Amino acid sequence: MKTKLLVPFDASPSSIRALNYSIQMAEKIGYELIVLNVQLEFNTRNVRRFTGEDQIKYYQDESAREAFEKAEESLGKKEVSYTLRKRIGIPDQVILEESRNDGVDLIVMGTRGVGRVKGAILGSVSYNVLQSTVIPVTIVP
Repeated sequence: MKTKLLVPFDASPSSIRALNYSIQMAEKIGYELIVLNVQLEFNTRNVRRFTGEDQIKYYQDESAREAFEKAEESLGKKEVSYTLRKRIGIPDQVILEESRNDGVDLIVMGTRGVGRVKGAILGSVSYNVLQSTVIPVTIVP
């Protein structure tokens, strides 16, 4: 059974660097990559008031598709085993859940994504995952 690396990916420069680092590791050692894109749920009263469920789903699907296109720019050229996954929810919680449920051996993620915490040295999602998991985490700057 191959060692599984979970790579949270939102197409930010930091997540692209983390993915490229993971690809290098996978090529050398034969890891299986799980590239995870987490879309926010947007299930609030105010959002539902102005936007239909179909519009939200379309937005989430398009955002994930765009992220996966970016990921495949790096993955397509390499001989690595990978799976692309889209999940909906709170990013750090979904990352932790996915790592527990799928027998992930290592999480490789960037320091910060495309969220609001652009000025932080270590983004809130990365920090929360690092503080809440028992699985090794590699943070790629």
